Amino acid sequence: MKQPHIAVIILHYKNLNDTKECLKSLEKINYPNYNTIVVNNDSKEDAQSLKDGFFDIQIIQNEKNLGFAEGNNVGTRAALADKKTDAILILNNDTTVEPNFLNELVKVDADMIAPRMLDYNDHDKIDNLGIVLMTSGLPFNRLNENQKLFCPSAGCALYSKKLLETVGMFDPTYFCYTEDLDLGWRARNSGFGAGYATKAIVYHKGSASTSKLSDFAVYHTYRNLLWTQFKNLPAILLLWQSPWLLAGRVFIFFFYILKGRARVILKSYVHGESGALLMFKKRTKNLKKKTVSNKKVLSWFEAGLFPKNLIKK
Repeated sequence: MKQPHIAVIILHYKNLNDTKECLKSLEKINYPNYNTIVVNNDSKEDAQSLKDGFFDIQIIQNEKNLGFAEGNNVGTRAALADKKTDAILILNNDTTVEPNFLNELVKVDADMIAPRMLDYNDHDKIDNLGIVLMTSGLPFNRLNENQKLFCPSAGCALYSKKLLETVGMFDPTYFCYTEDLDLGWRARNSGFGAGYATKAIVYHKGSASTSKLSDFAVYHTYRNLLWTQFKNLPAILLLWQSPWLLAGRVFIFFFYILKGRARVILKSYVHGESGALLMFKKRTKNLKKKTVSNKKVLSWFEAGLFPKNLIKK
């Protein structure tokens, strides 16, 4: 049986040593049918350094920082233009991988697949097992295999060529944060399922704690989350879910007020609501491709405002 050809997309921006370590771990994998594309959102000097150290990779140099969403789209478009590509793996540059992780990912029969991401500094600690979407509309890192998997996290996510050609890539308007949730939602609405590969091990250096997010991350996360809900929920479900969605927004709002960060969360909400008017065309396009029932959509949500494990922290 022919193994699918995987194009691994790594977006580089800052932290050159992290990117090099990620590439070194990829050199040790035992999956035979893949290629690596590094998209450089940073200086040309960084690209030269990577080219000198790693010969069997393709480097695409962007003229400016296009953000996580469009930066990865640049690599994805290049990969999909190659007829041999069967699937795209989005991989953060601050990760390292086990040698057999791709073999384990391709065993799962799904069009978008999440690996088992562990903390780089503590291999007994789960970073995420994909994304869980609560009834409140709030996404969280899935930390328990019993939680419903909504979609993979873009820290490491395998997407089939068919999925990407059907629903599109990351929304470049987002710049960064929650673009994986939006893509996952579009895919689920179009009938694509999400899978999880428990033996596909990836180690992640980044912090997954909401309380440690920078103002930049808080702003983009919650602005983009409002857009994602508006773009992907039909009117009847927006109305049906409105008490839960409102409760989720109020929870996050007061969470950041208590953290002394009222200005940034208020700014994200204002820009999220006002920017939703610009999302009408995308909303219409997304919902035209919806093939699943509203009852099915509701089944994807995990009950509660937020995961129970959050209370224990």
